[in-house]
Amino acid sequence: MDISLHEAQSQVFSDLFVERNVRHAVVVASRGWGKSWFAATAAVNAVFELLELHKNVPNKNVYIIAPTYDQVTDIYYPMLAYQMDLEEYCIKSSRDTGIFWFDKDVVLRLVSYEAVERLRGKGAYFVVNDEVSSWKKGVGLKEAWESIIQPCISTRWSPRRARAYLAKSPGRSLTISTPMGYNYLYDMYNMHERDPNWKSYHYDYHSSPFLDPDEIERIRHSIDPLKFAREYLANFEDSGNSVFYCFDRKTHVTRDIPMFQEATQYSKMDGEDVHCAIDFNVGYICRLTKNLVNSGDTSNETILSQDSLFIAFKVQRLFRKEVQPSGWKRQTDAGNNNRVVH
Repeated sequence: MDISLHEAQSQVFSDLFVERNVRHAVVVASRGWGKSWFAATAAVNAVFELLELHKNVPNKNVYIIAPTYDQVTDIYYPMLAYQMDLEEYCIKSSRDTGIFWFDKDVVLRLVSYEAVERLRGKGAYFVVNDEVSSWKKGVGLKEAWESIIQPCISTRWSPRRARAYLAKSPGRSLTISTPMGYNYLYDMYNMHERDPNWKSYHYDYHSSPFLDPDEIERIRHSIDPLKFAREYLANFEDSGNSVFYCFDRKTHVTRDIPMFQEATQYSKMDGEDVHCAIDFNVGYICRLTKNLVNSGDTSNETILSQDSLFIAFKVQRLFRKEVQPSGWKRQTDAGNNNRVVH
């Protein structure tokens, strides 16, 4: 069986199967990095390690857990069976069940995350957690890992048991995914900070020989920057509570607009300040603009209130009111309950 890996994939493979200096590898990689190919390669190598053990060694199981059943049957099974020629090495296999049976009771199972509960109480020598950012329905990634997957490894393939079985390594896992915000994958990615058995890897699109950098740069300018950061830079980007998450003060704030400079000049002469606030509602965008004339003394202030700006119907209402700077005042327009407060 001849399987080739690119340089970045080889780095992780070496740590898991050559140097054996990591038990739980977390790979955060961009689209087009070859995550599925590498995951399948790691699983196959684990299978051949198990084939070297005695027949009586129990729990010689390898699992690849993908987000959906379609991914298991349409992506992983053909890749393993035909591209990696695994059907030539196994005793039998089933696309419907996603199982490859080998000699000495070694089994490779393809499992959809939707059916991850079926792994409770079973043993696993090696587990691939594929595209875990998509593990949203059901128990969730955190519960699946802590209550189901990790116990499969630690209770059946601890270092002590591995030595007793004369195995090359205790149980291991590969978690590989494109990130999607600061979810539990982010916690797993940082697990190495408190547990030396873990190691994390980050690869953006530059590390993949399968991607054309010029093509990706064209995509950069045509999609949401947040999505680009996740899909191609493999960053844990999240908008959080920011409405304008693409806003960058260094990029989007400028004072060299001629109209603005002219208005600023007159504003300085009149001692005028302008304040604008936007409230994002469902369906309505409300904006309040204050033009504070001679705001440094007791002169009148002009308040411009533009609210109920309904984008769908382009409805705009503009009210102008001269108010005294002392105290709070309200302006109500009959029928729409708009108000201006100073």
